[in-house]
Amino acid sequence: MPPNMTETSLNRLPEAYKFCDGIARRRARNFYLAFRFLPKKRRLALSTFYAWCALSDDISDDSKALAPDQRHQKLIQWRTSLDDCFAGRADSPLFLALSDSLQHYDLPLQSFYDLLDGIEMDLEPRRYATFSDLEIYCRRVASSVGRVSLRIFGCTTPGADLYADNLGIAFQLTNILRDVAEDINAGRLYLPLEDLRRFDYSEAELRACVRDRRFHELMSFEYNRAWSYFKIADPALAGNQKHRLFPAQIMKAVYWRVLHELKRRNFEVFERRITIPWWRKTSALAVTTVQRLI
Repeated sequence: MPPNMTETSLNRLPEAYKFCDGIARRRARNFYLAFRFLPKKRRLALSTFYAWCALSDDISDDSKALAPDQRHQKLIQWRTSLDDCFAGRADSPLFLALSDSLQHYDLPLQSFYDLLDGIEMDLEPRRYATFSDLEIYCRRVASSVGRVSLRIFGCTTPGADLYADNLGIAFQLTNILRDVAEDINAGRLYLPLEDLRRFDYSEAELRACVRDRRFHELMSFEYNRAWSYFKIADPALAGNQKHRLFPAQIMKAVYWRVLHELKRRNFEVFERRITIPWWRKTSALAVTTVQRLI
């Protein structure tokens, strides 16, 4: 029996993991495809971590229902629940399954708090003056997730953390480009202000959906930056454990196709939310699998 877990809690674990896996199935979308290639115990641990991330993120997204001070209070309560989980006092299905996963996979606790710090940055609309400022946010909300996920995959080499950092930034920059119209309508702007000035394009024009040469050059610039992070997220960083990055490489292949689709559609982000069809995801899986076998 894991430390700090009663027999009653142990008996509740199957249902707790089932609850978390249900959340992951409904909400993971691009990521759940990769979950299926893990052994069952690791898959359930990853689903549990994803469920915790998704419910954490809901706190910042609940702007219509809750005032900023209410969301701050909710985040404080969520941190307390996480503290209790780490101390072996988990009670809810989510934190019960998370506590068990922590025991089995020695997950980096600081990464959980890093993610919550990033979510706190989203509680009120803010602007990022420079890319360096934005990079801090990306590391908190995305690279932290990668660091935990790699431990669940069984990848523990020091170089794997650098892989996770770079891939997390690539994913988050892709999200920012894909959701730029949705975010500005919600009062959020993640494109660095220094980049808007570089291309003489204003926040007001973004809000007005001005899609001209300056906008295209701005988005192309951000596209190239995101692509550079995909490139340096090299599985070779994990050394002789790079084979354990297979689920992450599937996610990478899918997200790279999302980024490419944005460019292929000429960054038509004001008209629709750009996604990729199922067959492109299947293609990503096939290509990644072949690369693994080479």
